[in-house]
Amino acid sequence: MLISGVDDGFFPLSYKGRRGKAPLIVTLYEDLYFKDVKIDFITVDGDDGTEVFERISWGVTTIFDGITYAGFNYIVPRRNYILFYGGKPNLQKVELALEKHFHDRRKEIILNFIKNLVRIETRNGPVYIESDLELRYAKGIIERYQLVSKYPEPIRLAHVIGRTVGHWHSRC
Repeated sequence: MLISGVDDGFFPLSYKGRRGKAPLIVTLYEDLYFKDVKIDFITVDGDDGTEVFERISWGVTTIFDGITYAGFNYIVPRRNYILFYGGKPNLQKVELALEKHFHDRRKEIILNFIKNLVRIETRNGPVYIESDLELRYAKGIIERYQLVSKYPEPIRLAHVIGRTVGHWHSRC
């Protein structure tokens, strides 16, 4: 079974408001073995996340580390996806930030996904997901890849790679 994981990376606060780019990382696992990684960049607080993701995606079942990346850029998953949150997002704070800084359709898109999160109990503790997969199947995938923490390995490794690439990129 092929599974991919998506996360972003570090960016300096000076990049907020579309003044820079942050890495978008997509890892690929075959069963429990890391196979490959793709890296591209998305605009901080931009709206190019979905387009860039679709360009570097493998088209397999994907675990996303949330819906927002690089500030309030976002990815709209199309199929075979699990949006993963290690803790429940504060809906009011997210809504206030979106209202304050953005006047486009991203508020509706982001809040729609967050409002549909479901709490599930895993062997490593409770997590929140939104998925187009059957809930039991999505939980099985998450638990299979929870090797060292509550975060499934495909997004944990994407986070580690993203942080490193982001720090390197900000110094170039």
